[in-house]
Amino acid sequence: MKAKFVCYHLKNTGEICGKPSTKLEGCRTHSKAKMRRPCSVCGRPTKIDKPSGLDNNLCSYCNKSNYQTRHVNKLRAKAQLYDEYTSVVGHIGET
Repeated sequence: MKAKFVCYHLKNTGEICGKPSTKLEGCRTHSKAKMRRPCSVCGRPTKIDKPSGLDNNLCSYCNKSNYQTRHVNKLRAKAQLYDEYTSVVGHIGET
């Protein structure tokens, strides 16, 4: 039986499999694999079904660096609020 389809699943390297297949779902190796799409930043394969709150097109590595950036920005904002608070409280205590 000749192959009618081509497997379009992404390998871990980010390349398309490209093997001939008799199933629409993919080749023998990838027919039961989860669907993936390339990361919008680095091109690595990323899951299509993600937990809520992570509906961006980023892989786990890019999400981690994105989370770290947001966390550092949040800490900076808290530090600025604390500095403003102490300067206001310091002016009140002087009078």
